[in-house]
Amino acid sequence: MAERAAAPAGVAGIKPNCMGLPVVILFDIDGTLLITGGASSRCIERAARKVLGEQLRWSPVTEGTTDPQIMLELASHNDIAGAEAHLDRYRQVYLQELEQELQNVRDQVVVLPGVRALLTKLAHRQDVIVGLLTGNYQQAAQMKLAVAGLDQAMFKVAAYAEDGAQRSALVATALAQAQQLTGQTIEAAQTILIGDTPRDIACARANGCLVLSVATGRYSLTQLQELKPDVAVVNLDDQQPLEQLIAVAAALP
Repeated sequence: MAERAAAPAGVAGIKPNCMGLPVVILFDIDGTLLITGGASSRCIERAARKVLGEQLRWSPVTEGTTDPQIMLELASHNDIAGAEAHLDRYRQVYLQELEQELQNVRDQVVVLPGVRALLTKLAHRQDVIVGLLTGNYQQAAQMKLAVAGLDQAMFKVAAYAEDGAQRSALVATALAQAQQLTGQTIEAAQTILIGDTPRDIACARANGCLVLSVATGRYSLTQLQELKPDVAVVNLDDQQPLEQLIAVAAALP
């Protein structure tokens, strides 16, 4: 498995809120920041067939899982034992497939409503740290952001598939990086996860984070609301709910 990039260096200009700590805001990528027109699923299937066998029976990808988990779930669906031994090869093939696919379908990679304006607004605030929490491999995340025209420098912390076997394990990585930025321990209660799937909600609940659900993926606003996130919105054009969550996180002891 390839080594992940080192945690970001200290960032000048980040200032704590009235409680002494900035609020950490962690964005999912697929279905939250952008969509790829199905490129990810097509590449997953091709890579899995190359690694596990062309006779592979396809099973729809479960949104919100990590890239390695997806491969292991496909193997389990096909009663293939010992798939863990093929993860490094799968990662290599998948990233090769994805790089080519994204170039072929650049016009189908779309930044979702409100995302650019929100990220620009947050970049000018000194009381928040903006980051990524994604099940993508790091290189896959970087490819998608680049093709979408989103500058990865906007995200001061980042946790990827390489950082934990389960999505819920990624929060600790992001918060450890936030501590490196600020020199202070930032608790999960001062953290907001933004995502489009039930697994984003489950990840937040497992870690004690706040969660904003956005209905720009495959789940409707009603479906997400039934799982009782702290806030659910149609899309990120509606910035006021996030402002309210930031205020809640800032006020927590």
